[in-house]
Amino acid sequence: MNETLLNINMNETLLNPILRQLGIEKSALGGYEGIIVATAIIMASIIFAKIVYWFVERYMKAFAVKTKSDIDDIILQIIHKPVYYIIILIGIQLSVSCVAVSAEFEDLLSRLISIAIIILSAWVIAGVSDAILQRAGKKLAARTKTTVDDEAIPFLSRVLKFTIYLLAFMIILDQFGIEITPLIASLGIAGFAIGFAAKDTIGNLLAGFFILTDRPFVRGDRIELKGYLGEVVDIGLRTTKIETLDHTYVIIPNASIISNEVINYTLPDVRIKVKLPVSVAYGTEPEKVKKIVLDVVKKVDEVMDDPKPVIFFKEFGESSLNFLLIFWVADFRKKLVAVDKINMKINEEFEKAGIEIPFPCRTVYMRKE
Repeated sequence: MNETLLNINMNETLLNPILRQLGIEKSALGGYEGIIVATAIIMASIIFAKIVYWFVERYMKAFAVKTKSDIDDIILQIIHKPVYYIIILIGIQLSVSCVAVSAEFEDLLSRLISIAIIILSAWVIAGVSDAILQRAGKKLAARTKTTVDDEAIPFLSRVLKFTIYLLAFMIILDQFGIEITPLIASLGIAGFAIGFAAKDTIGNLLAGFFILTDRPFVRGDRIELKGYLGEVVDIGLRTTKIETLDHTYVIIPNASIISNEVINYTLPDVRIKVKLPVSVAYGTEPEKVKKIVLDVVKKVDEVMDDPKPVIFFKEFGESSLNFLLIFWVADFRKKLVAVDKINMKINEEFEKAGIEIPFPCRTVYMRKE
C-alpha cells in the first residue's frame, strides 16, 4: 500500500510540471489528466518516430546513394526500422510515469520495454558489425588468391553475432535481477572443456588465419611439403589441398603446415633454376661437349637467355667425365618439358658427333694360382 502511494506521489511530481508547461489546469481534466498526458506522450513519440523515419527515407538514404561506398546504405537499411520502434518504446516508458499504477506493474512494464530496447539494440549492433566485417572481407578477398578468407569471414561473422547476442542475453538476465557472475564462470568452464575437446579443430582454424596473414603460399603455387610436391589448389580454413604431379589430391591440416618446412618454388617468382648432369665417356674432348650442349640449350624455347645457360666440367667419375649444365626456365611448370627437349637433342647430337654416353662398368682380372 505504501509503495502504491509512493508511486502515485512520484507520478504527481512528474505530471504537474508537464501540465504547467502546457498551461492546463489539473481540475479541468476531471481526474483523467494522467491518462491524457500519457496518451499525448505516446502520440508525440509516434509522430516523432515517423518524422525520423521520413527524414531517413527522404534525405539520408538519398545522400548515401551519392557516396562511393555502399556501406552507409546498408547501415541505414539496418537501423531504419529499429530506431523507429525504439523511439516509440521510449515514449511508452515515459508515459507510464504519468499514470497512477502500482509500482510492481510500472517496474514490470519498464523492464519489458528495456528488454525490447536491448534486443533491438543488439540486433542493430550485430547487423552493423556484420555489414562492416563483410565489406572488409570482400576487399581482403579481392586482394588474395586463397579461399581461407572466404571461409574465415562468415565464421568470424557468426562468432561476432553470437558474442553480441550473448552479452544482450546477460544484460536481460540482469534486468530480472538474476546473478550472472556464476553463469559467466560456468560458461568459462564449459568453453575450456569444449576448447580442450576440439583443440585440433581450433588449432587448424588458427593455423588457417596464420596462413591468411603470413601468406607463405597462395593458390596456384607449386610447393613441396612433407614429401609431397604439387600445386596448391585450395586453401581452406581447416585444410589445404595440393594436387600432386600424379594428379592426386593431398589434403593436409593447416596446423601441420605451419609446424613444418614448406618449399615454395613460386617465390620470389615463377622462374626456376635447373641443374642437369651430363656424362660422357673417357677420351671425349671436354670443350667439344660444352659447345654441343650449349648449342642445344640455346635452341630450346623454354630456356631463358638471361641468365645465360652455363656448363661446367664437374669431375672425373668412376666411368665418365661428368659435367653440370645450369639453365633457367621462365615458368617452373615447364621444367620437365625443357629437360625432356634438352635430353632428346643432346642424345641426338652426341650420336652424330660419335660421343658415347657411358654406363657403369667393372673390369675383372682372373689370376691363376
